[in-house]
Amino acid sequence: MHQPNPCRWLTALLLPLLLTACLGGGGSDNDASPTHPAEPPPPTSTATYLEAVGIGVSDLDAAVDFYRNGLGMREVQRLTRDDRIEVVMESADRRGSHILLMEFTDGVGRNYQQNPGKLVFCVHDATAFASRFESAGGRITAPPAALPEYDGTLVGFGRDPDNNLIEIVGVPSVTDSFLAAVGIGVSHLQQAHALYTDAIGLQEQAFLQVPGLYDEYTLLSPVPGGSALVLMHWTNGSDPNYQDNPVKLQLATADPRLLADRLAEADADILHEPVASTEPDLNQALVGYATDHDGTLIEIRQSLRSYLGAAAIGVEDLQAAEDFFSNGLGMRVVARRTRENREETVMESADATGSNLVLMAFTDGVPRNLRQNPGKLVFYTRDMESYVASFQAAGGRITLPPTRDPALGVTVGFGRDLHNNLIELVADPAAEHSYFGAFGIGVSDLEAARGFYVDELGFRQLLYLPIPGMYNEYILQGYGGSALVLMNWTNGGAHNYRDNPVKMEIRSVAPVAFAEAVERAGGELLQAPDVTDDPGLEGEIVGIAKDLDGSLMEIQQARWGME
Repeated sequence: MHQPNPCRWLTALLLPLLLTACLGGGGSDNDASPTHPAEPPPPTSTATYLEAVGIGVSDLDAAVDFYRNGLGMREVQRLTRDDRIEVVMESADRRGSHILLMEFTDGVGRNYQQNPGKLVFCVHDATAFASRFESAGGRITAPPAALPEYDGTLVGFGRDPDNNLIEIVGVPSVTDSFLAAVGIGVSHLQQAHALYTDAIGLQEQAFLQVPGLYDEYTLLSPVPGGSALVLMHWTNGSDPNYQDNPVKLQLATADPRLLADRLAEADADILHEPVASTEPDLNQALVGYATDHDGTLIEIRQSLRSYLGAAAIGVEDLQAAEDFFSNGLGMRVVARRTRENREETVMESADATGSNLVLMAFTDGVPRNLRQNPGKLVFYTRDMESYVASFQAAGGRITLPPTRDPALGVTVGFGRDLHNNLIELVADPAAEHSYFGAFGIGVSDLEAARGFYVDELGFRQLLYLPIPGMYNEYILQGYGGSALVLMNWTNGGAHNYRDNPVKMEIRSVAPVAFAEAVERAGGELLQAPDVTDDPGLEGEIVGIAKDLDGSLMEIQQARWGME
């Protein structure tokens, strides 16, 4: 038996997401005229990931109840498709790919009992999870048992009401549970491996032989956030049906048409080239269809997946601001850039964690109020006492000394920097020294801003947090970087939410598609993404847009899957 390194095997299952704690976690001139080049720049990323797995079910309501009560998932959406109804289920820990429970409405007979794949859940307490699974109507076929070769990790197996194989892996660091991997049965393991790695771009993480059961490859995407894909070929002497099972892989990608071309070159069947969907519930999303060599349906979707690469604030004195953030908040300068109307200094946190901070000194002579920013910067630190002392010694002003918040279970303080920006300080024993955990922007309409960033641009909502007498906020997270906090003040003061000298550098897997989504959602596109010659960013794809309140968004290319 070939056994991979246990750490690599568990890594393939766990797929940890970089999430900041709940409280914390460039481009051209602001007045640039909109430009729309005739042709977008050529794709520079082919990154693809498993956004969701669809499984056919014999009784939709019963399946939803089982996946909710037995597997801890929650329903987030119902979609009416051309030949089916899909219920989108999210894991308890809000990690990994979604599961789509599919009830077909076309009258075609399907066998839901013979899926040769599996669903792998990482769970906090394997024994308790198995008990919950069984109580909800699942069947445990192998109770969770310790595997000595994997440091005593508890692993068990069961079957759901439609006979899908469920693998349960105990991981105490998990809060409750999440879908860590999706297995599909394949008739030719090496052929499937070539399709999913060479054509689709997934990366082999491990090969595992389970004697008397199956051989499997675990594949991962370079894009974070999705579950692993496991290619399974059974060796137990059974005669599994690998062909045309009621299973769907929903793959999100930087360039749907390029992915369809690559699948065609690999002799996959292209059923429908990616085009804007006419299905009412999909809002003209770009959708294509293909099947792999075993007839497994592949739905191709446009991805916008992104994260906050850097947050920027305007400053009057660039050197003074550099000194303050270096000496007072432990940051260090990593780059300097000359832009069309400003000089920028890029700073990194002491722990090299989270997004960068960009200090912007404008050179165009346009007056700006640099002291009325209604947002905030949130820093996490291991040693709050010494951090506060450094903050004050560098010229910062503490407005609310750090205090233990019993409701949130954290110590939080507030202060103001040299330009009156609100600085939130949060104690984090896990920090090595300190890091920039979240960037807050003021918004005039909290629900509209949430819809813009979450529903249209794909940021994940982590928490809604009302701070009585101060502000209400939504804490959002991309797939990396610091959190983005939307803040609407409720303290009765007059706050300017329009066109503040702040900027978000958002890195997306598909900058052109992201810019189009900004415009569709009601934002303003100032400069379509294209290759820039700005010093310090030469050759990078950069686009410029504004959100609903005029906050500047610099759209850049994420590094995932770059070729």
